[in-house]
Amino acid sequence: MLWLFFILYISSRTAAFKVTVPTSRLVAVRGQSTVLGCEFTPYSSLDLSTLVVTWQKKKGDQVVHSFYYQRDQLDRQNLNYWNRTSLFNTELKKGNASLRIEAVGPYDVGEYVCLVSNSQGTDKAQVQLEYGAFYTEPRLSIWISGSNVTLQYVAEGFPKPEVLWLDDQGQNLNHNTEVIEGPNGALGLYYVRSSYVTQDPTVNATFILMNKLLNQHLQRPVNLIYGENNTRCGASRLAVFLSIMCCLLFVSMVILLLKLPKNHCKATQRGQVS
Repeated sequence: MLWLFFILYISSRTAAFKVTVPTSRLVAVRGQSTVLGCEFTPYSSLDLSTLVVTWQKKKGDQVVHSFYYQRDQLDRQNLNYWNRTSLFNTELKKGNASLRIEAVGPYDVGEYVCLVSNSQGTDKAQVQLEYGAFYTEPRLSIWISGSNVTLQYVAEGFPKPEVLWLDDQGQNLNHNTEVIEGPNGALGLYYVRSSYVTQDPTVNATFILMNKLLNQHLQRPVNLIYGENNTRCGASRLAVFLSIMCCLLFVSMVILLLKLPKNHCKATQRGQVS
């Protein structure tokens, strides 16, 4: 019977020790830091000399960060994480084994394993890290060729966005959208170029870009009037301007002609006196 109680005692201690993660899926933003949460069952007499915390990336069993013998052990750390990771060492006695990663990039995407071991037992938990980049402010270009007008927006971000063009009634407009991976060699970015072509002299369109991973919603309205009406208007303004200039020229010539006889008479009188 004693051996049965011993097994039950050991089992109860092992079962009492648990490693958990606050969330099994985490989204990190390009260039920013992120914290992979991990907690283990603490106890009052925790001795850090028996504590081992290891973070690994599941793919390839890459060592991301290790702690044992009461200090960080980074000799076996994967070079991609060099000088970019840290634990909250002062929180270890409270059961906090969370990992901080600086300057997140696309190579950090994957499943991570938090493994904790001490005199109370051993357990592990997993967290999936995803990556996104907020799209830049869309840049607008406009080309007019004959009766065609082309509106084009470009922006960079990650992942692939959803792009819409809507008219003033909220109806979808036909458009052409290109998504190019890695513009100018930039890893983890998509270059989006979206254009809408119309022959309507009055343009009321709205460009919409959505990055659902990061809950980003960009909406940019475009209002443009061009074509024959503008040409006629411009011609009318030119005609008015030319008419005014002709009138001013005519008045100037009349004034000049009126002054000429007086000056001529004065010159004749001087000649007679002399």
